[in-house]
Amino acid sequence: MKQGLILCLALCAGLLTGIVSRYLYPPAAFAWSGAPKEVKPRSFVLVDEQNDIVGVLQPSKLGSGETVVLLDRNGREVWRAGISHKVLAER
Repeated sequence: MKQGLILCLALCAGLLTGIVSRYLYPPAAFAWSGAPKEVKPRSFVLVDEQNDIVGVLQPSKLGSGETVVLLDRNGREVWRAGISHKVLAER
């Protein structure tokens, strides 16, 4: 008799806890299913803590190579990476 009562109380407590928790806690967040599978930016703007532009990372507009350049806030080239067609022709 005691085991049956304990089992019944345990089931009732679990059911009550499940019902109450549904209303006390918000539902779980899920990712948006309509999100794009890829992002194609033309450039990345780098900013500091005050939201001032520090630099821009973008594809090179000069030359005929597939390169990426980092420009400072004044538009001057700071860094370049990639392979130009000139380098490939020399190999």
